[in-house]
Amino acid sequence: MIGADASCEVVRNTMTQWALDTTCCATVREARTLLSGPGFSLVFCEDQLPDGDYHELLSSFAKPSKSRFIVMSSTPELDDKYDEAMRLGAFEMIATPCRKSDIQWIVIRAMQEESRRGGSRRRPAPDEAGEETAAVTTNGAERDTSEGGQ
Repeated sequence: MIGADASCEVVRNTMTQWALDTTCCATVREARTLLSGPGFSLVFCEDQLPDGDYHELLSSFAKPSKSRFIVMSSTPELDDKYDEAMRLGAFEMIATPCRKSDIQWIVIRAMQEESRRGGSRRRPAPDEAGEETAAVTTNGAERDTSEGGQ
């Protein structure tokens, strides 16, 4: 999640309770480097970042990637903002500062969607077999690479 320390901490604490690895970075530039590797299925990203905004990441990774981008905004209730994020390929837009229940709901929805997609096949595709479930989170001061994460 690129943005505030408080949001990063909520995401990290929620993911840790479900034994999901979390990786933090501080900028769009760092996020691009991390996201170029495999293994990220959820990406929490604030709408305004120190060196850009979520548009740059969505345009680079959302459509060809299996990653689900969750945009965090202080004004997610604005229809035009929400519609724009969805049009660019976001999985969802939630309010920041976020709550644990917001993050839990996103994880549950993503898992349900993955289950539905995989449930119609007998075997996973070769490129899906080793995919990790992870979240990318970022903030302005901290970078944490957990064991097993990227």
